[in-house]
Amino acid sequence: MMSRFMTTLSHTGARIHRCLRVCNHRLHPPLLLIPLLATGQTIAANTADHTVFQDLLVRLQQHPALSVNASERRQWEASAEGALGLPNPNITLGINNVPVNEPTSFDRYLPSNRSLEFKQTIPNIKGREALRGTHLARASLADLEREAVWAGLHRRLITALAERRRIEDSTAALDQKLALLSELERWLRGEMAGGEAVYSRFDELDVRRAKIEEKKLTLAGEERRWQAELRELVDHVPSTAALPPITPANWSGAPETLLKIRIELGKLAVARAKVKERESAFSPDLAFGAAWQQREAGETFDGDDWFTLKFTASVPLWSGTNQTPKLQAAEANVTKVMAQQERQLREEKSDYETALADYHTADSLLAAMAQRQIRLQALEASNRRRYEAGDIDLEAVIRPAIQLADVDMDIAETEAKRTIAAARANALLVEENR
Repeated sequence: MMSRFMTTLSHTGARIHRCLRVCNHRLHPPLLLIPLLATGQTIAANTADHTVFQDLLVRLQQHPALSVNASERRQWEASAEGALGLPNPNITLGINNVPVNEPTSFDRYLPSNRSLEFKQTIPNIKGREALRGTHLARASLADLEREAVWAGLHRRLITALAERRRIEDSTAALDQKLALLSELERWLRGEMAGGEAVYSRFDELDVRRAKIEEKKLTLAGEERRWQAELRELVDHVPSTAALPPITPANWSGAPETLLKIRIELGKLAVARAKVKERESAFSPDLAFGAAWQQREAGETFDGDDWFTLKFTASVPLWSGTNQTPKLQAAEANVTKVMAQQERQLREEKSDYETALADYHTADSLLAAMAQRQIRLQALEASNRRRYEAGDIDLEAVIRPAIQLADVDMDIAETEAKRTIAAARANALLVEENR
């Protein structure tokens, strides 16, 4: 009797802790009867979970995917710094108009000379500023994409931890069922020793145990899968599924607070910067050149040196078949990006509302399960009193206890769904709005 009492007390304590964790967001009247000691233990457990979770977030910040976007930002910033610079000048050394039969003679013919030329191309300032604007827009877009990568990694981390907690709680519930079946088997053996015809019940117990073991094998496989996910994310597998309560942030309805919409706005900024680049192609590019030519004195001419200056400007003579179509293509791309932004806004609204609906559905289910749990606990206590009075057998006590273990598994699964739904909703929003 004492063994059964201790087992029941242990199971009840575990259910109290689970019930407190499940009901983080609402307090049901029956929960007011829970001892304050259990509440204090739960608060301490949540504090420890928060500490471990923060450590995992620090580790997550070292993920290589984030370094890729950081490097891309530095790449575009460096490109923007060089966009306003001038291209390298050209310096040319020449030997001009020398007779083939006397290549070293510079005094027989008037055109023969040595030359030194300098040429500097000056692309139009409007084009260079537009190119710089494009690079800066791409750098800002890389920042937004890095935030999107971070949000995805954060959601994956929460999902992995929530699934591990589900597995941990479900495994505990299955172990609890196995313990109850063992208790039932001991009782049946006592009944059989007393002459009751209960031998066929042992085969039924073996089948039920086999099903439970199969479920445990499935959960063990899932645990390995989520451990692999954690190793990929943070290169570490915590000993427990440390996860503080996760709630969905309230979306204000402003499109720019959605992460993917802000990315689309970044893409739109890049597209508009490309339009400015194409517009700058209609402005002339300039070039400046200077040449010095040295010749030797001959019989019929003096050896004076020559000096030449040149100024060049490009003329968009063929803009109708060159620059104009490119500008039209850039403007069409702006229109396309704006349409993509509208489509993305609708998708993000739908995703947020779906995640929020999943969260509230799971929350309501958890409340209903908590009530079912309380009713089963009351039934178990009532049957225990009747068993102790000799009115019913032990199986009537164990049956609701096994159903309570099934409720624990349902709660574990639904709690994981609620947490994952909250993570999905939060991953859609810009970080300062979560």
